[in-house]
Amino acid sequence: MKTTVLAFVAALLLSSNATAAIKIDGRQAQNMDDVMSLGVIYINHNFATEQEAEVAIQDDADQHNAKYYHSILMREPGSNGNMRVSADIYR
Repeated sequence: MKTTVLAFVAALLLSSNATAAIKIDGRQAQNMDDVMSLGVIYINHNFATEQEAEVAIQDDADQHNAKYYHSILMREPGSNGNMRVSADIYR
């Protein structure tokens, strides 16, 4: 019984991660001819770390049902290293 429950929980976790948008780099974004561009998303909050920004942009890409995203981090002059983030998203 315990093994069955653990297998079910593992399958559930794996299936939920399968729907998350996948980060791609700039070179891959230039070669996205076979997918549909959904546009650009912007997050207008300041983030202290790149990890915080990446999590936020991936969550937003997921909400737009994107399969792929290419994030663009922007550091603003005079903002103590904080950044804003945008991303191209693709289906």
